[in-house]
Order: sequence, then C-alpha cells, then structure tokens
Amino acid sequence: MYDPRLVGVWRSDAKRTGRELAARRDIPGRNKKGLRRLFGKLELRYTRTRCYATLNGHTESSSYRVVAKDSSSVAIVSYDWLLDAEVISHLHFDGSHVWVAVGTGLFREFFKRVRPELSVRKTTSRPLRRRSLSKL
Repeated sequence: MYDPRLVGVWRSDAKRTGRELAARRDIPGRNKKGLRRLFGKLELRYTRTRCYATLNGHTESSSYRVVAKDSSSVAIVSYDWLLDAEVISHLHFDGSHVWVAVGTGLFREFFKRVRPELSVRKTTSRPLRRRSLSKL
C-alpha cells in the first residue's frame, strides 16, 4: 500500500514551524531561538517505497511502508538507524503542507510541498539515432 498524497518533494517550512514554536509558552525563549535555527533545511523526497532525506547537501535513503491512512493523515513504518529499530511516523496533511510531531510531540514541524517543476532537473535529450545493421 502507498499513499499518492505523500509522493513528491517536501521542504521544511521554517516560517510556519517557527510560528508553531513561538506559540508554545512552555519552551524557554533561549531554547526556541536555538530550535528555530534547525528548521528550513531538511528536504524529503518520497517515492512509492523510499524516502530520501537531504540535509546540508548530504542525502540518506530508507525504505518505508504505509501501514494506515485516513482522509487527513498517513502512518508509515521505517527503519531508524540511530535507534536501530523500526519506528512509526504519523504524517498529517494540512493543505499544501504536511506536519509531523517533533520528538515526543512537544511541537510540530511543517513541510511544504515543492512544485514538481522546481524539484526536477531539466535535462536536454536528443533523439536516438538508429544505426543501420550494415554498419554494425
């Protein structure tokens, strides 16, 4: 099973995540400032079976599987190399964004869908020439 809503490229939305963070009264201001610097850098690209995470020019890839979905969210299972275990992630769709709970759910990180024409490199292609069998 897969969810076509997830497939595509998503970039961390520092501005919207920052607003989410600013609304929290239980996080000290100095911690908020440090946290804000982390967002807006991560890009996630989902295919039907893999997620490619790119941060600071470095890309990691992992497989995932959709285990549940409803009208506004999808639950996936993937392998977390840091924890050395499978983990469940619950992604929530919100218009042109998707959000995930950060850590133990203290706040949400938002990702904005990147337009396909911006995420695909344009390449020039030339038509293949057919070779005559006599020249081979």
